[in-house]
Amino acid sequence: MLKINKKIEIFEEILLFQNSSYADIVKDKIHDYYFEQLGDANNIENFSFLNSLKNKEDVSKRIDLVVSKIIMNEHHAGFEDLLFEYMI
Repeated sequence: MLKINKKIEIFEEILLFQNSSYADIVKDKIHDYYFEQLGDANNIENFSFLNSLKNKEDVSKRIDLVVSKIIMNEHHAGFEDLLFEYMI
């Protein structure tokens, strides 16, 4: 099991990886939210949802799930509402 600091590092790495698709825009928004808008990217509490994830594959799958849910539902709900629904 990875430590939370390593999970945060993996989380950011995956969000910053670009595929030249619309998903990149959503991943940028997620990155901005967690690493810019919340104010303190070093505050581990902001990333408590990562505690339930065991490895890089789990983190990647969660990001893929959230990105797809945001793309499918962004016209129905706000960005932050969707993050809270699917990240936590």
